[in-house]
Amino acid sequence: MRARSAMTTAALTALVLTLPVTTASAAPAPAPGTAPGTAAAGTGGATAPAAFVSLGIRRLLDTRSYRENPTGQARKLQPGENLPVPLSTWKSHPPRELPEVPADATAVVVNVTATNTTEDGYLTVRRDADLPGAPATSTLNFKAGETVSNTVTVAVARRGANTSPQISVYNNAGTTDVVVDILGYYGPGTSTRPAERYDNVMPRRVTDTRVEGGRLGWGNVVTAGVARDSLGTYEATSVLLNVTAVDPSTEGFVVAYPSDGSLPIEGSHLNYGLGRTVANQVVVPVGADGDIKLFNTGSTDLVVDVIGYYGPWANHLYSAVTEQSRLLDTRDDGGQSPFSTRRLQVTGVAGVPENAATVTLNMTVTEPQAAGHLEVYAADQGGRPGTSNLNFNAGQTVANGVTADQGGVQHAVDIYHHSADRSQLIADLTGYFVQG
Repeated sequence: MRARSAMTTAALTALVLTLPVTTASAAPAPAPGTAPGTAAAGTGGATAPAAFVSLGIRRLLDTRSYRENPTGQARKLQPGENLPVPLSTWKSHPPRELPEVPADATAVVVNVTATNTTEDGYLTVRRDADLPGAPATSTLNFKAGETVSNTVTVAVARRGANTSPQISVYNNAGTTDVVVDILGYYGPGTSTRPAERYDNVMPRRVTDTRVEGGRLGWGNVVTAGVARDSLGTYEATSVLLNVTAVDPSTEGFVVAYPSDGSLPIEGSHLNYGLGRTVANQVVVPVGADGDIKLFNTGSTDLVVDVIGYYGPWANHLYSAVTEQSRLLDTRDDGGQSPFSTRRLQVTGVAGVPENAATVTLNMTVTEPQAAGHLEVYAADQGGRPGTSNLNFNAGQTVANGVTADQGGVQHAVDIYHHSADRSQLIADLTGYFVQG
């Protein structure tokens, strides 16, 4: 496997669904590879509201390589280990550490990958490596031998002057290699790296190679128009996307970058394996013409949905929760029934304030009895957007980051479960946007 590439768990996109029905019943006990625990409010602590600084994509950690590891050696995470990850790149000679994030940053957006896994388990990405015991939430879930990735926004822990802050990665079981790519951070900007506010938009599909352009092969590049009046993203400097590889016939990866930029040297936004459709949330800078490019390896169809954007005329600042809180775990109440919608109250829970317009969640589906997808959207939106946030096959545990508007009346999100049989749903709060 190339240094930048990692295959992820399988799933199905919203428009390509097979719905085999099984007779197995959902079990209320925690499934292997998912963080245990019931819905909990957590501490309610959060970082100060801040704007976003895009970094494109850069590799911070690869435990398979001594060159991209703060320990200076190639070493897998051990079961129960909490690994501190400074937000820096590394050299083999002094000064080894090159900070990528300023000391006063509040939160960071990273794509985290588990690979070479030896047992079923999960990773949790969180702020503090010194927190005792196993965390109550999970970021991504894997089975032995799988490679899985997920993009997450997490509060950072400061380390002192002239150093970058850090986050931590906790490994639940077995041994695993971990790769961390940084996409950007929340905090003060500079003249060369401006900090931009965020606005949500109604999710819209901008690329679908199943109906336009045809299936992608190795080295194919797709251009997508993402900053447009028709999308509500005209002034975007960076966009938030959900990118899905559909029915791959080989392993491969996708890298997104601005249309007027160069293909990044390393890092990947979406990784897929043979026959496994998979989605991931992506943040990418926009070219001067309002377009981005997506470079593909392997053979797959590709679907791209626009979720929101950052720009000088956007209106919202982000607060990351300092301790991620579990808002929903249907293993406690029997699971989610077929083709049903569940309303999840967020405002007023786990410290989320009344003026929170948009929330960020880590959504997990576990023990699904049939294939399907989830749609997460504002409770008073008036209808589903018709796009997907997370896709799954029967028997899989799959997680994906979700950014969803709460709406102006209900202050809640709706979770639509599109599947012919029961699944267990888990929602962990990672932060929220407020007017600023």
